[in-house]
Amino acid sequence: MPERSTKLEPVRSCGDESVDAGRGPGQLGWYEFARRFVKGKSVLDVGCGTGKGLDLLASSAALAEGQDLDERLARQNVRIAPLEAIPSGSYDIAVSIDVIEHVQDPKSFLGQLKRIARQSIFLSTPNWTASRCQWPFHLREYTPQEFYEELSQYGKVTLFKGTSDGSKVFPVKYPRLHFLQNRLRVFHATAFATRCLNVILPARSRIHSSNAAWVSFE
Repeated sequence: MPERSTKLEPVRSCGDESVDAGRGPGQLGWYEFARRFVKGKSVLDVGCGTGKGLDLLASSAALAEGQDLDERLARQNVRIAPLEAIPSGSYDIAVSIDVIEHVQDPKSFLGQLKRIARQSIFLSTPNWTASRCQWPFHLREYTPQEFYEELSQYGKVTLFKGTSDGSKVFPVKYPRLHFLQNRLRVFHATAFATRCLNVILPARSRIHSSNAAWVSFE
């Protein structure tokens, strides 16, 4: 199996100085999918960037606010502050779309989300099986099994998979089979056959480029 990247980069490093670098509308499908979980709830969009996804959440949530670290992203409903500065239990739900792969301490990051959210969290992140952490500003990526095991420490996990933009999302109905399928895809002896099979399988049964999870504390 290829080695994982161990180099450290600054949190949310995107590779240039533009305010919208790495924060474009490329994951809006995941925000659209997350709307179903935040209906009538208060929600914090962690790492909200330019706020396009936050606006989608606001169309469904009772209260939607964002958090980021870049002062240029400040707006009326966006906190420019570290997560540690946000009071415990101040939102029903925390949403984090393609952020965890950028943070230096994911366990601390998840702990902060759990502390801030009263009920649950929703996250998406690239699937290492598909992308192998080749993007230089990702500190780590997770296989579906690693993602599930990491999040299971915080609550009941419901897994999803989908395209990187979230335009197609599927529930993972059989997690153990999905984990095995991903392992076979990266094992040298079975990788080619698994890749070929992935092309002809129905979309709901394929390995996809993104992981997502709904973690309930209740």
